[in-house]
Amino acid sequence: MREEKQEKKPETSLLDDVTDIIESIIFSVFIVLLVFTYLFRLSDVQGPSMEPTLKEKDRVVISPLFYTPEQNDIVVVNSSRLEKLIVKRIVALEGQSVNIDFEKGIVSVDGTPLDEQLYVPGENGSEPVLKAGHFVNTLTTADMGAFESYPVTVPEGCVFVLGDNRNRSKDSKHPELGFVPENEIVGKVVFRLSPVSKFGTVK
Repeated sequence: MREEKQEKKPETSLLDDVTDIIESIIFSVFIVLLVFTYLFRLSDVQGPSMEPTLKEKDRVVISPLFYTPEQNDIVVVNSSRLEKLIVKRIVALEGQSVNIDFEKGIVSVDGTPLDEQLYVPGENGSEPVLKAGHFVNTLTTADMGAFESYPVTVPEGCVFVLGDNRNRSKDSKHPELGFVPENEIVGKVVFRLSPVSKFGTVK
């Protein structure tokens, strides 16, 4: 009888090990789902509106938890007006005044021009050094007709957003979008996963 009991011990030990592995896998999957449901989300960039900062098919990580909009943040918006997810840069918050001089291509907030830099690669295609708050692909010269005149004041509970590719972006200067309600902001873009050559934080 003692020999039979001793023979069963390895089987019991193996079963315990398998059970521990399964429990570890289930726990790990649960943690991953929890993280990517509440702490981080993944999104793919669609269209050229955020070039040169983000390009089409870039995969980015979004931080949605306890997010409070701040000027110059890049955010993902679940737009009820456009009925799709869009990626834009917050230019102004509620109560701030936005003025756009379409002749000079200058955007000002509360009377101060935005700290922007045109993206101009070097002769050999090298990346330019960022000396401003962010790059823009073009100056803001296309008035898309969202407002009869500028300056405009951002209403309570809303933000004013622009794409970095200013003249190819359906953003707050476009009549189909206009001011964006804060409750439609999914979260802030904090990291780029792909392409691998651009892997890293997003500014």
